[in-house]
Amino acid sequence: MISLQVPVLTLTLRGDAERVHTVASQWSPLPVERLLIGRGAAEVRALLNTTLVLCRHAQCAASAYALAAAVETPSPDAADSEPVELEAARETLRRWLIDFPAMFGAAWTKDVIAQWARLDSRARIADFCEHHVFGMSAAAWLTLPKSDLANWAESTGTLPARWLHELLERAERPVTVMPANVLRNVHENAAAVLLARDANATDTSGSGWPAHADLWDAPGAAPDLASALMILRLQHLARLCANRASRAAGSLRQGDIGIGWAYCARGLLVHLARVENGRVAAYRIVPPTWWNFGRTSLLPDALRGLRWSAAQPLAQRLALLLDPCAPYRIEVDRHA
Repeated sequence: MISLQVPVLTLTLRGDAERVHTVASQWSPLPVERLLIGRGAAEVRALLNTTLVLCRHAQCAASAYALAAAVETPSPDAADSEPVELEAARETLRRWLIDFPAMFGAAWTKDVIAQWARLDSRARIADFCEHHVFGMSAAAWLTLPKSDLANWAESTGTLPARWLHELLERAERPVTVMPANVLRNVHENAAAVLLARDANATDTSGSGWPAHADLWDAPGAAPDLASALMILRLQHLARLCANRASRAAGSLRQGDIGIGWAYCARGLLVHLARVENGRVAAYRIVPPTWWNFGRTSLLPDALRGLRWSAAQPLAQRLALLLDPCAPYRIEVDRHA
């Protein structure tokens, strides 16, 4: 099996000696799309299954839907959504167990970390989260009014609750969050997105481009971006545990272009395909990173004007919360 390198995201903070002025992102996408051109649908599925490790079930589901829509054949069975949702829940918890403690403080005990390998069903994940994340059943946690989340974060002893409490304590820059309508945008601009060059993957601009990968499905306000994202991650995990998540995957069609989508731990993943004479003529994978760190991303507004001592740790937290599965690095330029 050939293992392809995962995407690498570089965030560059530029400013003077005291404060951040601008934030830029550069993303190196996988070259896997080039390997798909000229192949049949069955070959594409097999290739993606063996080359993509990050969000593999979501990638395969989105691809299957895109290819089916491209040739106007029946969509995959809706039952295929179960591995996608299980993968999203497991990947969320894996990042919380491994990556989040170093960024947000404290640490899980070794016996808690060891449980992750046994979380092979949503029932087991729901039980784990009841004890170690929410301090109650996920269904009960979802009934908490928004106004009670601060009290929950302060009074519950789980690590995620403590992380949220500390973020709320630090919050200084209120933010308004809005739905991104990624699928509507991709549907309206399918031809342009399908033919976009890799080098311009995050070179999105204009008011019509989404600011995130459909992380929010309803408008609202929050004390700051970091706490809003942490609440979002908690809500998404709770819905997965309580079997209340939205549909995990599906398809659209625009002209002769098939569009497949799936929700993964990072947000909405999209595949686009054009098929001619039974072979793939053009293919594009649009990961959540495309939107989460594009030019219209929420990240620059959260960091602009901050002193370096506050901006650098916040940039690390926001990168992890916006796109918890994508490897990234942060570069600093204080001479801009």
